[in-house]
Amino acid sequence: MSASASFGEGPPPRVMRPEIDYFVVIPEDDPWKASPFQGFSFGITEAWNLVRAVASLPADVLEPALPIQAQAGRRTNGVAAWRWNPAAAYAIDGLAISAFRPFWVMMTCDRSTARKVDRWIASQAIPPLHISEIDGRGRIRLRDIEARHLLDHFRETFELAMQADPTLDSRLVREGLEKWAPRPTFPFGRPVPGHNVVIPNLMSLEGVGYAFIESEKLLQEDPADYRREIAELADFVLNARSLTYSSLAYRTTPPQPDIYITAPSLYSHIYKEGLGVPSGKRGHAARALVRMMQRQTGYRLLGHGKVWRDILDDEIAMGLLDIRRREVSFQTVAAGLAAAGTLSATVRLPSAVNRANGSVRQMSSHARSDQMRSPRKLAKTFGEVQFRLAEAVGPELLRVIASSQTGVKLVADAPLEWLPINGLPLGLCKTVSRITTTPGNLQIGLLARTGLIHLSPDAFRNILIISALAPEDPISAILLDMIEEWQPIYGNQVRLRIVKVATRGEFIAALNAFQGAVMIFDGHGGHDGADGVATLRVGRDEISIWDLKTEIRIPPIVILSACDTQAADRSHATTANAFLAGGAVTVLGSLLPVDARDAAMLVARLIWRLAEFLPAVTGKDGRAHLWSEVVAGMLRLHLILDLISPLLKAGSITSANYHDINVRAITATTNREDNWWDDALHSVAAILGLEPERAAEMGREVIAASDAIRYIQLGNPELIVIKSKALLRDEGYDI
Repeated sequence: MSASASFGEGPPPRVMRPEIDYFVVIPEDDPWKASPFQGFSFGITEAWNLVRAVASLPADVLEPALPIQAQAGRRTNGVAAWRWNPAAAYAIDGLAISAFRPFWVMMTCDRSTARKVDRWIASQAIPPLHISEIDGRGRIRLRDIEARHLLDHFRETFELAMQADPTLDSRLVREGLEKWAPRPTFPFGRPVPGHNVVIPNLMSLEGVGYAFIESEKLLQEDPADYRREIAELADFVLNARSLTYSSLAYRTTPPQPDIYITAPSLYSHIYKEGLGVPSGKRGHAARALVRMMQRQTGYRLLGHGKVWRDILDDEIAMGLLDIRRREVSFQTVAAGLAAAGTLSATVRLPSAVNRANGSVRQMSSHARSDQMRSPRKLAKTFGEVQFRLAEAVGPELLRVIASSQTGVKLVADAPLEWLPINGLPLGLCKTVSRITTTPGNLQIGLLARTGLIHLSPDAFRNILIISALAPEDPISAILLDMIEEWQPIYGNQVRLRIVKVATRGEFIAALNAFQGAVMIFDGHGGHDGADGVATLRVGRDEISIWDLKTEIRIPPIVILSACDTQAADRSHATTANAFLAGGAVTVLGSLLPVDARDAAMLVARLIWRLAEFLPAVTGKDGRAHLWSEVVAGMLRLHLILDLISPLLKAGSITSANYHDINVRAITATTNREDNWWDDALHSVAAILGLEPERAAEMGREVIAASDAIRYIQLGNPELIVIKSKALLRDEGYDI
C-alpha cells in the first residue's frame, strides 16, 4: 500500500510512483510449517541480514535529492517509511513490474532462490535490481551495496518505464533522479556493541545518515548494562527526531509513534507445557534448553556450565538454539526497520516481562469472577500486575517510555498497556497500539505494512453494526437501545447499518455486503485455554474468524464489542488477530470480559466521535488526526465517565460538576494535554473533600474496574490519517 493510498481510491493513475519496493525473496519451504517457538516461516528467518541492510538504502527515489533534515521529517510522519515485502520464491512468477511503479529491488540469501529470481528478472521488460548474498552475474553482493548502485540502475529503469508508457507524468521522479546526491554521513561519537538490543536504534540512526563502529567490548550478563545502552541510544534517536517537530507538514500528516517497545516471547503454551521434545536421555539437553527459555528474565540465556556443555554437544538442542537465534534476529530487524521508517526509538525489554503472566492470569481470573466485586481487591490485584511489569522493565527504561510525545508502538505479547506510567496505565497515559509477537508470520506481515491510508471524515459516515446476540439473551437489546437513545445527537451525520445475524451464513453475508470503513460487532466472545482458538458467538453457534478469514471482506477498522477478543491469558489464536490476518488494518479488542452496558456506552460515544468530533477537529481550523488518537481519546474519556458517573448517580456531585469535569476532560484530551486525569481527580477530591491519599486510592480503584483498561488497539491504527478537504485547502492544496 503506497504512502498516498486511500480507502476506496488509489493514487492518481497517470503519475509515476517514486517509492522503491524491496522484495525479500525467501527460500521455498512448506507454508504450513512454522518455527516452534514463535511461528515464523523457516525460510524468512534466514533472511534477517537482508532486512537489516534496507535501513541503509533510500525508501524512494526522491529521498537522496532532499536535505537530510527533510529526509528525517519525512521519516517522522511515515511518508518515507520503507516498503518491503517478504515473498516466497514460488510466488514471484505472479509478479509483474509496471511503468507506473517501476522501482523494484529483489533481495536473496541462498543460491537456489537467487537463480530463480534471475530467471524471473529475465522475463521482465523493466528489470529490477538484484541484491544477493550469493555471487552471480547481474547481482550486487549485499556486502558491497551502496545507494549509488540504486541510482545507476534506476536511471535505466526510468528510461525503460518512459518508453513503456510515455503518457506518465514523471516530472517529480525525473527531478529526484537528476538531483540525487550521496547521503551525508555522520560518525557516531563512540563505538557501540553489536547486540540485538541495540540494532533497532542503530537502524533508525543509519536511516538519517549516522555511521557506527562496532565496539570490541561485549555486553556482560548484568541486565543493567543492557538497559543503560538501550536508554542512551533511544535518547539519541528521540533527540534527532525532535529536531523535525517544527515541520509544517505535520498539520496534515501527523508524526507516527516515537517509541517502539519490543519484547520477544514464546508461544503461551510453551511457558506452561514446554515444547514436547523427546523424553528420556535423548531429549535431556533440549528440555534443559527449553527450561532456560521459560525461565529467562534478562537479555541472555543463562545456565550452569554443565548444562551448556550438554546443549553444545547435543544435535537436537543445538538445532533448537539455532532456530531461536534466527527467530529473535529476524524479529529484531523487522521491528527495527518499522521503527527506522518513522525515525522512532526502540526500547527492547528483558524477558522478565513475559514472566508476569502469573499475575496477569490472577487479574484475568478476578475479572471473570462474579464474586470479585470489591474495588479495593481488584485494584490490589491490578496493582500487582503493574508492579511486576514495572519491576521487569526497570526505572531507566520506564523513564524513556514516559518521555514519548507522539505515541508508543508495542511489539509484544505481554499486556504492556498496563505498565504504570505517571500514575496511569501506559495504554491511557500514551496513545498506544500493539502487534503481538505470536504468531510470528502475522507479526511480520503487520510490521511490513507501512503505507499511510488517508481518509476524510466522510469515510466514517457509513458504519456497519452486526448484532449477533440471540433474542432471548438478556443483553441483546442494550447496545441497540443505547444507539436509539443517542440517535438525536448523531442526527444525519452518520448512517448506521444495523444487521441482526443468527447464523454463520448471515454473518458472512453481512460483512461481504458492506463497503465502508468501520464494522462494529456486538455479541459474545470466548477463548478457552492457552492453546485454544478464540470464537465469536453468532446466535447459538460458535464461529472462528480464523476459519472464515478467506471467505469474508473485512473492513480496515474493526470494533469488537465482545469479551476476550484479545484475551490477556490465552493463546495467540485470538479473534482480533484473526481479523488482522484477514486484512483489517486495526482492531479494537478486549483483554478481559467487558460489561455489556459499559461496552454499549463506549460504542455510542465512538459513533458520536465519528459523527461530530472528527469533522470538527479535522476541519479548516484543526489538524489531521490518526485513528489511534481518536480511539485513545475515547478510552480516556470513558475512564473519566467511570470516575464521575457513579458520583452523579449517588448524588455526591451535581450535574453542573459532572458537566464541568467532562468538558474540561474533552478539551484536555483533544489538545493532547498530559494532566487530563489528574485534573479530573483533583476536581472530584475538592468537591468531596478527600485527602490526597484517599483521592489517589479512588483513582486506582476506578482504573482497575474500568473497561478503559480492558480495550486495546491492535494492528496499525496509526497508519489511518484523517483529514478534511477544508483543512487541505487551508494548507494550500488545490482540491
